[in-house]
Parts: sequence; C-alpha cells; structure tokens
Amino acid sequence: MSQNTYLEFNNPIQIIWRKGTADDPFVDRLDITKVVNQRIALLEIPDELYRVRIANMQEINYEKFIKSNLATDEYYVDYSNGFVYFNISKEALTISIVYKGRGLILYPTSRIVHSDGTNPAETLHDLIEKTKIQIIHLIDETEDFEEVMARMVIATNITNEASDRAVIAAQKANTATELVQDAYKTTVLTYQPFVMTEEDVRTTYPYPLVGWTVQVFDTGVRYRFNGQDWIPIDAFGGNIPLASKVIDGLLSKELFTKLDAITNNVDTRAIVFVIPEEVLSGIQNPHVAFPFDGEIEDIKAFVSIGGSSPTSIRVEKSNNMVDWRAITSVPVQINTNEYFDNMSHVISDKSVLAGDIFRLYVPFSGDVSNLTLSIKIKLI
Repeated sequence: MSQNTYLEFNNPIQIIWRKGTADDPFVDRLDITKVVNQRIALLEIPDELYRVRIANMQEINYEKFIKSNLATDEYYVDYSNGFVYFNISKEALTISIVYKGRGLILYPTSRIVHSDGTNPAETLHDLIEKTKIQIIHLIDETEDFEEVMARMVIATNITNEASDRAVIAAQKANTATELVQDAYKTTVLTYQPFVMTEEDVRTTYPYPLVGWTVQVFDTGVRYRFNGQDWIPIDAFGGNIPLASKVIDGLLSKELFTKLDAITNNVDTRAIVFVIPEEVLSGIQNPHVAFPFDGEIEDIKAFVSIGGSSPTSIRVEKSNNMVDWRAITSVPVQINTNEYFDNMSHVISDKSVLAGDIFRLYVPFSGDVSNLTLSIKIKLI
C-alpha cells in the first residue's frame, strides 16, 4: 500500500508505566469503590507480585475462575486490565481494595463505546461533542438573557432619571413659591397632615392660623383657614389608591409589575455544575468561586441517565480551599432509575460571602451520567 493512500492514526492508546525501582517505585493504592455488574475497575493497573488484597476475602487463579462460579468470599483479578470480579452477592456493595499501582492504560475517547446491551450505539467522543454543543447552546441562551436584563436596567435608569428631573422641578417650584410668599400673604398655604373627614378638620385643628391647609381623605377636598372659617379651595385626589398588580393608581399596573420583576431578576444569580460523563465517587471538577455576598435559595440536580442505585451528592463550601463544609444537612439524593433529585435535602448553611468556593463531592454514585446541579443565590 502506498504511503499516501491511507490516513495516519493519531489517536492511539497511551500506556504510562512505573519502573518499580527505588527511583520510580510502584505506588501504594487504596481504592474504595462500589461493585457494578459484579466487578470493580481499579484506578491503576495493579502489581501482580504484590497482589490485590481485600480484607476477609481470598483471591483465586484464572483456572479456577473459568471453571466455576466465584464463592461469596472469593474474587478474581485481571492484572492486565485492572478489573476485580466478585460473586453476585457483592453487587452494589462498597469494597476497600489495597494494591500497588504500576501505572495507567489510557484509552482515547474514540475507542470507548456506549452500548445499550445489544449493539454499540455511539462512542464517548460522540457523547462529549454532543454535550459541548448543548453547553454552547446553554451559554448562548444565557447571553441572550443577560442582554435582556441589561436592557431592563437601562429602562430603569431612564425612569430614575425622569424621576430625578421631576424632583428637581418640584424643588424649583417650591423655591418660586417662597419668593412670592411675602407678596401674597392672603393666599399663603401652610399644609398640615390630612384628616379622614370634614368634621375631623375642626376637631383636629381647633386653633388654626391663617393659611393652614388640610386635605380630607374621603373626598379629596382641601380646606384653608382664612382667619374666620375653614373654606374649601380645591380637590386633589386624596382618595386615589396606590398602584398594584390588579388596579391602576399613582403608577400603572403594567409598569409596577415590570419594575417588580426587574428587581427580582437582577438580584438573583446561579452557579451551575455540569459533569458530562459517568459520575464516579469522589470530588468532582470544577471548583467555582462566587464573587458576591448572597443567600442560597434553592439547589436542584438532575441527570440524563438514571442509576442502578441511589446517588448522593454533597455540596461543599470553602473560603481557603482547605476547610470544606457541607451546606445541606443531608446530601442531595437522586433515587434509583430517577432523573431528578428527590428534594429531601435541607439547606443548613444559606449564607454566601464574596469569594466563597463551591464544589461537589459524591460519596456514593449509582452509575448516573451527565449530572447537572444548580445553586440559586439571591444577592444581598
């Protein structure tokens, strides 16, 4: 075959071995892992001389393994690929395994196939690429949302500017009134707190001065004392109600609802963790720092592939990357063959300080895949 008639394979299997010498010794390993499909995949390839050791159980050789079923206290080790096989009674149990690690066999994603039990469906590379597309789509939608929010903030600023101008205009009017007050003593208006009815005007202010002006709430009429009696001078909408979500008032219901929604949305942020693969036990990446002070309102989690046993997720917080504290009294739980968490967790530590760092720790994984967990935080 000509050298130019085929494509070179640029995605090979990579093998990283330790030499087992004093300069490059095998590493002592302790894997604490759950049995799935009667086997455990070790995190490294074990040393066959040191053997794989499990408390209260005994290892059998290959000849016995292929001729008879494993007993409840027996296990078989595939030293070439790093798999440990167990009796079916050990299914879903968490086993502690001690061994010396020789190194790793790293398979490219294009050679790892997801199967539905009959025929291979798609490779891990395909799944990762699909997940990337979904994440990019989610980021685009988030950017669109932020653009809408920015427009709302601009609208709010314009409203505030108009309000400031109205306040300035009112101040100028008051200044003009003070300038002509001396020339119009007979028409001076000295406003007093309002009363509910016309009869309350005389009982509340039995000794008024000239120019005192009082508004009656039930009719909206304003009365001015002219030196002899209270004279009605005008009506000024004292009974106009405040605006709400159901009626118009001093502010329209549409504008009131819009401003109310803007306040709620501007004050809320979210931290989203995405693990686009099978979720294994242990600390998950990434770690996320939150830049504002706030209060946690809600935690939600879901997966695209349910597990054969329950999955527990502990949300932890730290301010120094050393001391980590769980923020829920019990872990977030996704039940067997379910996609969403069971909402049994209770947030025990809601406070968030600027610079706090969050991470996920999975003590028990039920073979779920594509985990998404969001933390909703209200800014304070």
